[in-house]
Amino acid sequence: MEQAIYDYSSYASYRETVDELLESLRQLQEYSVSLSLDNTAKSIGDVVEKVENEHFEVAIVGEFKRGKSTLINAILGQEVLPADVLPATATLNRVTYSKEPYVMVEYKNGSSEKVDIEHLQDYVTKLSYESEKTAQTVKEATVYYDTEFCKNHVDIIDTPGLNDDEQMTNVTMSILPEIDAAVFVISANSPFSQFEKEFLENKMLTSDLGRIIFAVNCFGTFSKEDEDRIVETVEKRIGSYVMDKAKRVMGENSKEFDVYKRKIGKPRVIGVYAKKALMAKENNDAAMLEESNFPKFENVLETMLTKERGSITLQILANKIMSAGSEIINSIVLHENALVMETDEFMDKYQLAIEEIEGIRTKKREEFVRINNSANKVYEELQPILDGYWTNIEEAALKVIDDYQMCADDLKKDKLKLVSERLTTKIKEEIENTAQIICEQIQNDINVGLSEEAVRLQSFEEEFYASINRIQEMFAVPAKANNNGGAADTVIGSIIGTGGIGGVFVGFREAGVKGAILGGVTGLTTWLAASFLFVSIAAGGVFISAAGRCIMALAGFAGTFTGKFAVDKFLVQERIDKYKLNFKNNVKKQFHEMRINSDFSESVRQQVYRSFEGLKNQVEEETEIILKDTQKTLDNLNEIKVNKKTMSENEKIRLQNIAEYVGSVLADTYNLHKTLADEMNYDE
Repeated sequence: MEQAIYDYSSYASYRETVDELLESLRQLQEYSVSLSLDNTAKSIGDVVEKVENEHFEVAIVGEFKRGKSTLINAILGQEVLPADVLPATATLNRVTYSKEPYVMVEYKNGSSEKVDIEHLQDYVTKLSYESEKTAQTVKEATVYYDTEFCKNHVDIIDTPGLNDDEQMTNVTMSILPEIDAAVFVISANSPFSQFEKEFLENKMLTSDLGRIIFAVNCFGTFSKEDEDRIVETVEKRIGSYVMDKAKRVMGENSKEFDVYKRKIGKPRVIGVYAKKALMAKENNDAAMLEESNFPKFENVLETMLTKERGSITLQILANKIMSAGSEIINSIVLHENALVMETDEFMDKYQLAIEEIEGIRTKKREEFVRINNSANKVYEELQPILDGYWTNIEEAALKVIDDYQMCADDLKKDKLKLVSERLTTKIKEEIENTAQIICEQIQNDINVGLSEEAVRLQSFEEEFYASINRIQEMFAVPAKANNNGGAADTVIGSIIGTGGIGGVFVGFREAGVKGAILGGVTGLTTWLAASFLFVSIAAGGVFISAAGRCIMALAGFAGTFTGKFAVDKFLVQERIDKYKLNFKNNVKKQFHEMRINSDFSESVRQQVYRSFEGLKNQVEEETEIILKDTQKTLDNLNEIKVNKKTMSENEKIRLQNIAEYVGSVLADTYNLHKTLADEMNYDE
């Protein structure tokens, strides 16, 4: 078989590579079923089902009237979404591929409705009183459209403008942790409003920079020198905001911060003229398109999705092919060798193999105790943060009151209500920002603990695969005793070059692959990508588990802070400090109530143990796939030996053909795996 050459540098080639790997997995699944490797077959099916309909999701975010909808239309090459000089988007609008253009409107009450695409603006915009009222009932509108861009399995999500209103801002924020990439649209005419500054400083997770492109829109109205200066300024400011945030979350002197500084790189900031790009595409004007600088933006987005985010999916597929393929080869080798053994010799070795399997399971149970101990240690080390959680947030809120500038006029009856509302808003913002920093610190500590535990588990992995290798070696027979001449072993040995029956996994590990039980590469990286919510696609980025989302959600409890305090009339006549003192006492009272009604420490404890339980589940699942199928193969062979059955010549040929196919697939996939690992360039 000719060696496969995999390419994933463009949307089309990436998808082609995914489809090729999926096809290989489907074939391996068929072979697994035919060899009674039921657990291997099921695990393959799970991966195939998850990946085959996977779409990249790109969210376009930013303050209202930055040109988000126009930029989306420019990406799509035609007017698909409504755009206007007034705030337009009032819901989440997803654009996905379909030959037939239509819109599926999903309402908040759970119902849905298919509507004509010409009527889209009547459901998702603020362009009229009626459409705005309708939009308030809509959860999401999916626009199905025949565009080349979306044909590449890429969905575009148009979000409501940040800072348009609080509810819509929350809608946008809620989807950001779940998308593959985000394009943050900034106006070249007024980059970095106060809201944009606060969003980058407080709302954006430290890991997010690696999956964001900052599009500075409306270029083409400035000189080249001014455009370069604007981009440079934006880059510096974003870099400064992100690094300052990382210092607060990770600690300036921490190992994690040192890695973060090396890996995060420069922000991706690109100046574009979206409206000109749209016009150029509609008129097929290549020169105008080049002037808009849009091709550069599109190339960066494509690379981000295929070479960075996509490489994680490719690695997961490659790991599953290597794991499943190796099990198939091992099963064939066991069949070949066991059937030429004397029955008594086989029975003795069968018993030893079963004992070896039980020994592995005993070691695994011991490892799970160690994982539990690590979870206990992480939670204990979080205690100082947990003990000071409410105190620190309350102190931050009270400081807002102390620092709030007031004058005598503010205490007048007609202004006092407005002052109270403004002060309450500032307190809520400070509560939210302080809580988020603390929660990110907690999640970072959990991630560090998980990483350390994954590294420690490498020694168990070595023991595990050494045991599997010993089982294979138990049934090794001299080549001359095997009528096939060890066909499967010869195929695998020549292609991978590991030497020795069952050495495929050992060979992979000796070649530099660590953490195969947790997904390969450095193990933890692709395990987290496969099993947890993927937050950063930058190499060495920080990952937040799906369970960890609950911790982050606690940072949003500021919404329960009402600021509806009873302000005694006499305060209008008193000094400002008395007014502030009364305000602070009311704040303290409400904090006392929130503290009673929210057991933050218990919530964190549950998240810590849930995260480490995920680690245990992954180890359990991946090892049991191999152990159960190995034991079933041995049991089947035991039944064959007891009943004195023999392998037909046709069966021998069938197994040899399977071995040859699987060996070639393993060789091709291993080369892809190594390429991906080298490109990711993770620290060991």
